[in-house]
Amino acid sequence: MAPERIGVGILGAGLIAPAHAAGFQEMPEKARVIAVCDVDEEKARNLALLFDARVYADYRQLVADPDVDLVDILLPHHLHHPIALAVLQGRKHLLLEKPIAMTYTQSLEVCRAAREAGVHFTVAENTRFIPAYVEAGKVIQQGCLGEITLVRTFLPANERVRLSSDDFWGRKAEFGGGALLDSGPHSFYLLKWLFGEVEELTAFTWQTYRTGSEVEDNAEVSGRLSSGAHFSCDFSFTTEVPHSERLEVYGTNGSLIIDQLADPPAKLYADPTDFDGTPIPGVEYDPLGWHYFSIVEEVKDFIRTVWEGSPPTVDPLDCCYAVHVVEKAYESASNKHQSVQV
Repeated sequence: MAPERIGVGILGAGLIAPAHAAGFQEMPEKARVIAVCDVDEEKARNLALLFDARVYADYRQLVADPDVDLVDILLPHHLHHPIALAVLQGRKHLLLEKPIAMTYTQSLEVCRAAREAGVHFTVAENTRFIPAYVEAGKVIQQGCLGEITLVRTFLPANERVRLSSDDFWGRKAEFGGGALLDSGPHSFYLLKWLFGEVEELTAFTWQTYRTGSEVEDNAEVSGRLSSGAHFSCDFSFTTEVPHSERLEVYGTNGSLIIDQLADPPAKLYADPTDFDGTPIPGVEYDPLGWHYFSIVEEVKDFIRTVWEGSPPTVDPLDCCYAVHVVEKAYESASNKHQSVQV
Protein backbone atom coordinates (compact mmCIF):
# COMPACT_ATOMS: atom_id res chain seq x y z
CA MET A 1 0.00 0.00 0.00
CA ALA A 2 1.37 3.39 -0.98
CA PRO A 3 1.89 5.89 1.89
CA GLU A 4 -0.65 8.65 2.36
CA ARG A 5 0.15 12.04 0.92
CA ILE A 6 2.35 14.32 2.98
CA GLY A 7 0.36 17.05 4.71
CA VAL A 8 2.07 20.41 4.19
CA GLY A 9 1.80 23.64 6.14
CA ILE A 10 3.16 26.81 4.51
CA LEU A 11 4.29 29.31 7.10
CA GLY A 12 4.58 32.71 5.45
CA ALA A 13 2.64 33.93 2.40
CA GLY A 14 4.94 36.65 1.13
CA LEU A 15 6.99 37.23 -2.01
CA ILE A 16 8.57 33.78 -2.36
CA ALA A 17 5.48 31.77 -1.36
CA PRO A 18 3.95 31.37 -4.88
CA ALA A 19 7.07 29.58 -6.16
CA HIS A 20 7.04 27.23 -3.17
CA ALA A 21 3.32 26.65 -3.65
CA ALA A 22 3.94 25.74 -7.30
CA GLY A 23 6.40 23.08 -6.17
CA PHE A 24 3.77 21.43 -4.01
CA GLN A 25 1.19 21.75 -6.79
CA GLU A 26 3.47 19.75 -9.09
CA MET A 27 3.58 16.82 -6.65
CA PRO A 28 -0.16 16.19 -6.02
CA GLU A 29 0.28 12.44 -5.74
CA LYS A 30 2.79 12.85 -2.90
CA ALA A 31 1.86 16.06 -1.07
CA ARG A 32 -1.12 18.24 -0.28
CA VAL A 33 -1.09 21.67 1.33
CA ILE A 34 -3.25 21.44 4.45
CA ALA A 35 -2.77 24.90 5.92
CA VAL A 36 -1.30 28.35 5.26
CA CYS A 37 -0.28 30.74 8.03
CA ASP A 38 0.60 34.42 7.93
CA VAL A 39 0.08 37.33 10.32
CA ASP A 40 -1.53 39.04 7.32
CA GLU A 41 -4.63 36.86 7.10
CA GLU A 42 -5.60 38.24 3.69
CA LYS A 43 -2.32 37.02 2.22
CA ALA A 44 -2.80 33.66 3.90
CA ARG A 45 -6.34 33.34 2.54
CA ASN A 46 -5.30 34.21 -1.00
CA LEU A 47 -2.59 31.53 -1.00
CA ALA A 48 -4.81 28.99 0.75
CA LEU A 49 -7.41 29.33 -2.02
CA LEU A 50 -5.05 27.48 -4.36
CA PHE A 51 -5.37 24.39 -2.19
CA ASP A 52 -8.66 24.85 -0.33
CA ALA A 53 -6.42 24.89 2.74
CA ARG A 54 -7.00 26.04 6.31
CA VAL A 55 -5.91 29.54 7.28
CA TYR A 56 -4.03 30.39 10.47
CA ALA A 57 -2.66 33.67 11.81
CA ASP A 58 -0.53 32.07 14.55
CA TYR A 59 2.29 29.68 13.65
CA ARG A 60 1.60 27.63 16.79
CA GLN A 61 -1.79 26.67 15.41
CA LEU A 62 -0.19 25.39 12.21
CA VAL A 63 2.49 23.43 14.09
CA ALA A 64 -0.19 21.87 16.32
CA ASP A 65 -2.37 20.80 13.37
CA PRO A 66 -2.25 16.97 13.43
CA ASP A 67 -2.71 16.78 9.66
CA VAL A 68 0.45 18.79 8.98
CA ASP A 69 3.46 16.50 8.53
CA LEU A 70 5.81 19.02 6.93
CA VAL A 71 6.25 22.75 7.56
CA ASP A 72 7.70 25.11 4.96
CA ILE A 73 9.05 28.23 6.73
CA LEU A 74 9.10 31.40 4.58
CA LEU A 75 9.55 34.08 7.24
CA PRO A 76 11.85 37.03 8.04
CA HIS A 77 15.36 35.95 8.98
CA HIS A 78 15.07 36.61 12.73
CA LEU A 79 12.18 34.15 12.98
CA HIS A 80 13.94 31.22 11.31
CA HIS A 81 15.72 29.94 14.43
CA PRO A 82 12.95 30.09 17.06
CA ILE A 83 10.16 28.87 14.81
CA ALA A 84 12.29 26.13 13.24
CA LEU A 85 12.99 24.83 16.74
CA ALA A 86 9.26 24.90 17.52
CA VAL A 87 8.48 22.95 14.34
CA LEU A 88 11.15 20.37 15.12
CA GLN A 89 9.97 20.05 18.69
CA GLY A 90 6.61 19.13 17.17
CA ARG A 91 8.44 16.45 15.15
CA LYS A 92 7.41 17.84 11.79
CA HIS A 93 9.58 17.60 8.69
CA LEU A 94 11.08 21.00 7.91
CA LEU A 95 11.89 22.97 4.76
CA LEU A 96 13.49 26.23 5.85
CA GLU A 97 14.24 29.24 3.67
CA LYS A 98 17.80 30.53 3.67
CA PRO A 99 19.67 31.74 5.56
CA ILE A 100 19.16 28.84 7.92
CA ALA A 101 19.49 31.32 10.81
CA MET A 102 21.03 34.69 11.59
CA THR A 103 24.15 33.20 13.23
CA TYR A 104 26.33 30.13 12.77
CA THR A 105 25.59 28.94 16.31
CA GLN A 106 21.84 29.17 15.74
CA SER A 107 22.21 27.35 12.43
CA LEU A 108 23.96 24.41 14.09
CA GLU A 109 21.26 24.33 16.79
CA VAL A 110 18.59 23.87 14.12
CA CYS A 111 20.54 21.00 12.52
CA ARG A 112 21.04 19.37 15.90
CA ALA A 113 17.34 19.69 16.75
CA ALA A 114 16.37 18.10 13.42
CA ARG A 115 18.72 15.18 14.05
CA GLU A 116 17.35 14.65 17.55
CA ALA A 117 13.76 14.86 16.31
CA GLY A 118 14.45 12.17 13.70
CA VAL A 119 12.72 14.10 10.92
CA HIS A 120 13.74 15.18 7.43
CA PHE A 121 15.20 18.65 7.19
CA THR A 122 16.80 20.80 4.53
CA VAL A 123 17.33 24.44 3.59
CA ALA A 124 15.62 25.95 0.57
CA GLU A 125 18.89 26.71 -1.24
CA ASN A 126 17.82 27.04 -4.87
CA THR A 127 21.42 27.46 -6.07
CA ARG A 128 21.74 23.68 -6.24
CA PHE A 129 18.83 23.49 -8.70
CA ILE A 130 19.82 26.20 -11.17
CA PRO A 131 20.60 24.37 -14.46
CA ALA A 132 23.57 26.60 -15.32
CA TYR A 133 25.31 25.70 -12.06
CA VAL A 134 24.45 22.01 -12.35
CA GLU A 135 26.03 21.89 -15.82
CA ALA A 136 28.97 24.00 -14.66
CA GLY A 137 29.61 21.41 -11.96
CA LYS A 138 29.86 18.70 -14.61
CA VAL A 139 32.32 20.76 -16.67
CA ILE A 140 34.49 21.42 -13.62
CA GLN A 141 34.38 17.81 -12.45
CA GLN A 142 35.47 16.62 -15.89
CA GLY A 143 38.56 18.81 -15.61
CA CYS A 144 37.76 20.79 -18.76
CA LEU A 145 39.06 24.02 -17.23
CA GLY A 146 42.25 22.58 -15.78
CA GLU A 147 43.37 23.97 -12.43
CA ILE A 148 40.95 26.62 -11.17
CA THR A 149 42.77 29.88 -10.44
CA LEU A 150 39.98 32.45 -9.97
CA VAL A 151 36.24 32.34 -9.20
CA ARG A 152 33.98 35.40 -9.22
CA THR A 153 30.28 35.75 -8.43
CA PHE A 154 27.93 38.73 -8.66
CA LEU A 155 24.36 38.75 -7.34
CA PRO A 156 22.66 42.01 -8.37
CA ALA A 157 19.17 42.99 -7.26
CA ASN A 158 17.07 46.13 -6.83
CA GLU A 159 15.52 46.31 -3.38
CA ARG A 160 15.26 50.10 -2.98
CA VAL A 161 11.48 50.04 -2.55
CA ARG A 162 11.54 47.43 0.18
CA LEU A 163 14.53 49.02 1.90
CA SER A 164 12.64 52.30 2.26
CA SER A 165 9.23 50.81 3.14
CA ASP A 166 7.83 49.27 6.30
CA ASP A 167 8.95 45.87 5.04
CA PHE A 168 11.37 43.98 7.31
CA TRP A 169 14.13 44.13 4.66
CA GLY A 170 15.56 47.42 5.87
CA ARG A 171 15.33 46.72 9.61
CA LYS A 172 18.48 45.22 11.08
CA ALA A 173 16.75 43.58 14.04
CA GLU A 174 14.56 41.52 11.68
CA PHE A 175 16.76 41.10 8.61
CA GLY A 176 19.95 40.62 10.60
CA GLY A 177 22.02 42.33 7.94
CA GLY A 178 21.65 43.42 4.36
CA ALA A 179 22.90 42.20 1.02
CA LEU A 180 25.68 40.15 2.64
CA LEU A 181 23.39 38.08 4.89
CA ASP A 182 20.62 37.75 2.32
CA SER A 183 22.63 37.02 -0.84
CA GLY A 184 25.91 35.80 0.62
CA PRO A 185 24.62 32.33 1.60
CA HIS A 186 23.92 31.60 -2.09
CA SER A 187 27.46 32.36 -3.27
CA PHE A 188 29.20 30.77 -0.28
CA TYR A 189 27.12 27.62 -0.70
CA LEU A 190 28.02 27.62 -4.40
CA LEU A 191 31.73 28.00 -3.62
CA LYS A 192 31.70 25.09 -1.19
CA TRP A 193 29.67 22.89 -3.53
CA LEU A 194 31.77 23.41 -6.66
CA PHE A 195 35.18 24.62 -5.45
CA GLY A 196 35.71 23.82 -1.76
CA GLU A 197 35.93 25.79 1.46
CA VAL A 198 37.06 29.37 1.99
CA GLU A 199 40.43 29.61 3.74
CA GLU A 200 40.66 33.35 4.34
CA LEU A 201 38.75 36.46 3.32
CA THR A 202 38.52 40.22 3.42
CA ALA A 203 35.16 42.01 3.25
CA PHE A 204 33.75 45.47 2.63
CA THR A 205 30.17 46.63 3.18
CA TRP A 206 28.45 49.87 2.22
CA GLN A 207 25.14 51.53 3.00
CA THR A 208 24.55 53.71 -0.03
CA TYR A 209 20.75 53.99 0.17
CA ARG A 210 19.89 55.58 3.51
CA THR A 211 16.21 56.44 3.22
CA GLY A 212 14.59 54.32 5.92
CA SER A 213 17.18 51.53 5.75
CA GLU A 214 19.45 50.30 8.56
CA VAL A 215 21.40 47.64 6.64
CA GLU A 216 24.20 47.45 4.09
CA ASP A 217 22.96 47.37 0.51
CA ASN A 218 26.28 46.52 -1.14
CA ALA A 219 29.07 44.16 -0.11
CA GLU A 220 32.25 42.66 -1.50
CA VAL A 221 34.06 39.60 -0.16
CA SER A 222 37.31 38.27 -1.59
CA GLY A 223 40.05 35.91 -0.53
CA ARG A 224 41.52 32.47 -1.03
CA LEU A 225 39.91 29.04 -1.24
CA SER A 226 41.46 25.98 0.39
CA SER A 227 42.44 24.82 -3.12
CA GLY A 228 44.61 27.91 -3.51
CA ALA A 229 42.29 29.60 -6.01
CA HIS A 230 41.28 33.20 -5.44
CA PHE A 231 37.63 34.21 -5.19
CA SER A 232 35.60 37.41 -5.26
CA CYS A 233 31.89 37.73 -4.46
CA ASP A 234 29.86 40.92 -4.94
CA PHE A 235 26.32 41.56 -3.70
CA SER A 236 24.08 44.53 -4.37
CA PHE A 237 20.56 45.68 -3.51
CA THR A 238 20.83 48.84 -5.64
CA THR A 239 21.32 47.72 -9.25
CA GLU A 240 18.98 48.88 -12.01
CA VAL A 241 18.83 45.51 -13.81
CA PRO A 242 16.47 42.51 -13.69
CA HIS A 243 17.23 39.98 -10.96
CA SER A 244 20.19 37.94 -12.09
CA GLU A 245 23.31 36.02 -11.07
CA ARG A 246 26.75 35.80 -12.61
CA LEU A 247 29.53 33.24 -12.15
CA GLU A 248 32.99 33.43 -13.72
CA VAL A 249 35.42 30.52 -13.42
CA TYR A 250 38.95 30.85 -14.78
CA GLY A 251 41.27 27.87 -15.14
CA THR A 252 44.61 26.96 -16.69
CA ASN A 253 42.91 25.26 -19.68
CA GLY A 254 39.87 27.47 -20.21
CA SER A 255 37.17 29.57 -18.60
CA LEU A 256 33.46 29.44 -17.96
CA ILE A 257 31.13 32.42 -17.76
CA ILE A 258 27.50 32.21 -16.61
CA ASP A 259 25.20 35.24 -16.79
CA GLN A 260 21.45 34.72 -16.52
CA LEU A 261 20.78 37.87 -18.59
CA ALA A 262 22.99 36.71 -21.47
CA ASP A 263 21.82 34.62 -24.42
CA PRO A 264 23.09 31.95 -24.20
CA PRO A 265 23.57 32.20 -20.42
CA ALA A 266 26.54 29.80 -20.12
CA LYS A 267 29.64 29.65 -22.31
CA LEU A 268 33.01 27.93 -22.30
CA TYR A 269 36.08 29.80 -23.56
CA ALA A 270 39.14 27.81 -24.62
CA ASP A 271 41.78 30.56 -24.77
CA PRO A 272 42.29 34.33 -25.26
CA THR A 273 41.52 34.05 -29.00
CA ASP A 274 38.19 32.25 -28.50
CA PHE A 275 35.94 35.30 -28.90
CA ASP A 276 32.74 33.34 -29.63
CA GLY A 277 32.98 30.71 -26.92
CA THR A 278 30.95 27.49 -26.85
CA PRO A 279 27.46 27.39 -25.30
CA ILE A 280 27.04 24.74 -22.62
CA PRO A 281 24.33 22.22 -23.59
CA GLY A 282 21.33 21.97 -21.30
CA VAL A 283 21.30 25.62 -20.22
CA GLU A 284 18.44 27.53 -21.83
CA TYR A 285 18.01 31.30 -21.94
CA ASP A 286 15.17 32.07 -19.55
CA PRO A 287 15.70 35.44 -17.82
CA LEU A 288 12.23 35.36 -16.26
CA GLY A 289 12.06 31.72 -15.27
CA TRP A 290 15.50 30.49 -14.19
CA HIS A 291 15.07 31.69 -10.59
CA TYR A 292 11.41 30.74 -10.21
CA PHE A 293 11.79 27.21 -11.54
CA SER A 294 14.87 26.52 -9.43
CA ILE A 295 12.73 27.21 -6.36
CA VAL A 296 10.00 24.92 -7.68
CA GLU A 297 12.59 22.17 -8.11
CA GLU A 298 14.02 22.59 -4.61
CA VAL A 299 10.55 22.07 -3.15
CA LYS A 300 9.91 19.00 -5.28
CA ASP A 301 13.27 17.56 -4.28
CA PHE A 302 12.39 17.82 -0.60
CA ILE A 303 9.01 16.19 -1.11
CA ARG A 304 10.82 13.26 -2.76
CA THR A 305 13.22 13.17 0.19
CA VAL A 306 10.38 12.80 2.68
CA TRP A 307 8.38 10.42 0.48
CA GLU A 308 11.32 8.10 -0.24
CA GLY A 309 13.15 8.49 3.06
CA SER A 310 16.31 9.57 1.24
CA PRO A 311 18.88 12.29 2.10
CA PRO A 312 18.09 15.76 0.72
CA THR A 313 20.17 17.07 -2.17
CA VAL A 314 21.09 20.13 -0.11
CA ASP A 315 23.00 19.18 3.05
CA PRO A 316 21.91 21.64 5.78
CA LEU A 317 25.44 21.60 7.21
CA ASP A 318 26.69 23.19 3.98
CA CYS A 319 24.14 25.96 4.54
CA CYS A 320 25.41 26.35 8.11
CA TYR A 321 28.89 26.72 6.65
CA ALA A 322 27.65 29.47 4.33
CA VAL A 323 26.34 31.42 7.35
CA HIS A 324 29.72 30.88 9.03
CA VAL A 325 31.44 32.54 6.05
CA VAL A 326 28.93 35.42 6.23
CA GLU A 327 29.78 35.92 9.92
CA LYS A 328 33.50 35.97 9.12
CA ALA A 329 32.85 38.53 6.37
CA TYR A 330 31.02 40.81 8.80
CA GLU A 331 33.92 40.36 11.24
CA SER A 332 36.36 41.51 8.58
CA ALA A 333 34.22 44.46 7.50
CA SER A 334 33.78 45.68 11.09
CA ASN A 335 37.52 45.40 11.82
CA LYS A 336 38.76 47.80 9.16
CA HIS A 337 38.66 45.13 6.45
CA GLN A 338 41.34 42.97 8.03
CA SER A 339 41.95 39.52 6.57
CA VAL A 340 40.13 36.81 8.54
CA GLN A 341 40.84 33.09 8.68
CA VAL A 342 37.72 31.01 8.03
